[in-house]
Amino acid sequence: MNTTADLAPDDAAAATAVGVRRSATYFPEVESLRGIAILLVFLHHADASISGLDAGKSIVSPLRAFALEGRTGVDLFFVLSGFLLSLPFLAEAAGGKRVVRRDYYARRTLRILPLYYAAVATASVLSATRLNEVFRGVPYLFFLNGVDMAAPLSPYSAVWWSLATEVEFYLILPLLPFLLRSRLGRWIGGAILCLYALSLWTFLTGAWHASTITGQITLAHSLFGRAPLFLFGGAAAWIYLHHGERLRKALSRPTWMRLGGADMALLGIWTALGLTLQWLASQGYWHVEAHVAHLWHVPEGAFWTAILLLLLLGPVRTKPVFSNRILSTVGILSYSIYMIHVPLLMVFSRWLRQQEPALSVGWSAPVVGMVALVLLVCLALAAVTYRFIERPFLTRKARIDR
Repeated sequence: MNTTADLAPDDAAAATAVGVRRSATYFPEVESLRGIAILLVFLHHADASISGLDAGKSIVSPLRAFALEGRTGVDLFFVLSGFLLSLPFLAEAAGGKRVVRRDYYARRTLRILPLYYAAVATASVLSATRLNEVFRGVPYLFFLNGVDMAAPLSPYSAVWWSLATEVEFYLILPLLPFLLRSRLGRWIGGAILCLYALSLWTFLTGAWHASTITGQITLAHSLFGRAPLFLFGGAAAWIYLHHGERLRKALSRPTWMRLGGADMALLGIWTALGLTLQWLASQGYWHVEAHVAHLWHVPEGAFWTAILLLLLLGPVRTKPVFSNRILSTVGILSYSIYMIHVPLLMVFSRWLRQQEPALSVGWSAPVVGMVALVLLVCLALAAVTYRFIERPFLTRKARIDR
């Protein structure tokens, strides 16, 4: 998930980023946003394991809402995927170099499957109580959890739904140039978007629904329910590709923007996102996810898109806070962290309840210290899985560069 389009590459940065093709542009800002995304997801699951507020309704501050509803980090991953992966196809639609579909799918395969298959195999063995239960992981190998056809491998499979959603996006994205190159294609694309919007609205209003509650939730978490986030990422890619330099100059021209205006705008967007997450916490995530209120993902996606574009194009003086070496390193490890952090937190929470039951009912200074220690352990383990599972295949991925 590190490559973009046929734009002028940042060779110095790309040279240090494993998996980035030489013909591609490397965005350090995006890598750091990945780091922010995975830290939010980690905080969300840590908060759920400590305070037990995950399924309930809570009145919290906007700042606390980022931890309580840190699942927004997954949606940020979707926006970033939409941005990065749409760029080459948008460039092709504008008359640029054609994306070789076989190479595109090969790169996606090398990026996603090695670590995922290793996680599925490990979870299948560790969660089995009888020999035949080892095969419960087979449906996950084909991402059938995305269509509600896989038994849970708790706690390992808790976050795997998002990978199925990503794969669904990967499969349809190469159609983008065909829908943009001609007037007929644009008419067809517009009709598809209208039909999709109508289908989503009727689903959320209850005009039709899945046959089971699990199926309803699965559909809401699939590409069908999360498409607006990928669309926002694609819109950001279109803006960057066609108007990026013009916007960068326009935003840098006013003195007030260079002297803090861009930073105030960024702060305002973060605040608006925090207030949105505060509202979500007050409603309860599972209460809104398969109803009309599910459309909260639309402003959420807009806020993440605005943050992305402002960091890429705006004269943000506080940019080092959001784009730096530490967050970039965490972003590089984000996929490994994502795959291992839930079982690690589960082990921690069980130990805490057994050893220190008084500390297992809420946050305190000792609990904060222990969660920080768990995070460090998670980072260390992620560095190992990245080095020995991800990195070798990312190196091969970068060589596919026709």
